Amino acid sequence: MARAIRKSHAVTLAFDALTVEGALIAPAMLARIADQKAGGQTDSDYSIPKGLTLRDEIGRYFRIGQARFTELRASPAPSAAATTRFVEALLREVLGFGDIGRVGTRTLGERVYPVTLEALGGRVPVVIVPPSDDLDAPSVHLPSEGRRRSAASAVQDWLNASEGALWGLCSNGVQLRLVRDNASLTRPAFIQADLRRIFEGEAFADFAGLWLLIHASRFGTAGAAPTDCAVEQWRVAGAREGIAARERLREEVEAALLSLGGGFVGHPDNAALRERLASGELSLPEYFGQLLRLVYRLIFLLAAEDRNLLHPPQRRLPRASSTLTVIPQAGCATMPSGARPGTGTTTAGRGC
Repeated sequence: MARAIRKSHAVTLAFDALTVEGALIAPAMLARIADQKAGGQTDSDYSIPKGLTLRDEIGRYFRIGQARFTELRASPAPSAAATTRFVEALLREVLGFGDIGRVGTRTLGERVYPVTLEALGGRVPVVIVPPSDDLDAPSVHLPSEGRRRSAASAVQDWLNASEGALWGLCSNGVQLRLVRDNASLTRPAFIQADLRRIFEGEAFADFAGLWLLIHASRFGTAGAAPTDCAVEQWRVAGAREGIAARERLREEVEAALLSLGGGFVGHPDNAALRERLASGELSLPEYFGQLLRLVYRLIFLLAAEDRNLLHPPQRRLPRASSTLTVIPQAGCATMPSGARPGTGTTTAGRGC
């Protein structure tokens, strides 16, 4: 079934042309990949010849990709064949998939799967449709078994069915999407690049981040286990860090609840609060719920501030001087937030 991208749930990185949907690779890990700090990202890891530098080579590949994209966009309505030629050239000449070859379909059991191209001995399948087709819309340009499939669903179906392919790509010439074996039919997960914005908008940083993520060297070697590749290792490492971060958050929320709850009850001006708790007018579960709501509101505000989202672009404050302050009401406890450098001091009011 075709499925539109849920824009409200997509995560936009520091790059304008790259978008993450679902939990494919943690955004923090993607940022480290772009900064070449994710591990396994030396020049030799990317098969850069001695005497050359990774950055210089990425710059050269950017111009090659840009020329190929200009060639594709010379036609107002590129055909499926022209789009396939472009994507094949992009993968071979720019992203290092030297053995990329055309397939058409793959058969497993009684089912036929559209697979336009394959690379690395079948480790990386690619499904391609023309720019007139949305990646999530059923396409007449793919082989079918009585039902039309979108490029996204076609590559996902093959990844889910095949034991030799874990990661794959789909493209319509203007978007390039990275997907992984994912049994969930309700929660899609992918990383998508807007090639038009990258190549026509001269978005070199976005291209560099994409190149570092999906270069052929990131998908392992033919014959190795599908999980034996850098991109899978990054995914696993990002997931582990997310688990650890959630555990730290739980501990910090618990500490904040104890500090706030004790601070409000112990403050000399909060006699009314103590009387309500003592009489049962305000039960302990109700008080806990109000404290929890306050803590998560503060977390939301701090996260928004950390992403510089609290002010319009022309009024955003420099990160080093940014301050979040919640003004306390009269008779409320005031306490430091334990804030990170650059977030200033937070005071919590009694309006719970």
